[in-house]
Amino acid sequence: LTSAGITNESIAKSLEKLAGLNRQEIKIGLIPTAMNAQDGNKDWFISGLVDLTNQGFKWVDIVDFSAEDIKWQERLDQVDVIFVNGGNTFHLLDQIRKHKFDTWLLKALETKVYLGVSAGSIVAAPTIKVASCEPADENVPQIIDFTGLNLVDFEISPHTPEVVSYETNEKYASQTSNTLYAIDDNTALEV
Repeated sequence: LTSAGITNESIAKSLEKLAGLNRQEIKIGLIPTAMNAQDGNKDWFISGLVDLTNQGFKWVDIVDFSAEDIKWQERLDQVDVIFVNGGNTFHLLDQIRKHKFDTWLLKALETKVYLGVSAGSIVAAPTIKVASCEPADENVPQIIDFTGLNLVDFEISPHTPEVVSYETNEKYASQTSNTLYAIDDNTALEV
């Protein structure tokens, strides 16, 4: 689980280890769904793709499971890594539920690696409430159930201190019963 993706060699090596393949052989299914609900510049998405290629990952399919008429399950069945990218956490969780991506993912994780980036890391937790902290993601779909995927038993606050302050994380940590990991853009948690 990462804050900003595969930003350094250490994270790239961990992904190789988890996938059991060298990086030139790893097939990545990059899911951009979370960024659909955000206006404005997406240069961070392009930077993430550049980071992948700079680290030697050569096979990437971009698959938005919320797009109509896309056979996303067939395409993602072909990959080794499910790379759930960042963007709006509330939109991502809402779309995960509406398209039953969560049900598919639980089976897929028997043979695939989950790599979360920002919102993609937040949704892996028991709850996405941390996305409500300043600077908060807008709850675009107005969901009231913040239950995450429960892939891990802790929460992640990405982009600390780049975007989210330590003080914000300390305040949130005092309000949750889960362990909170505040990670910077060069950090990953390997589970």
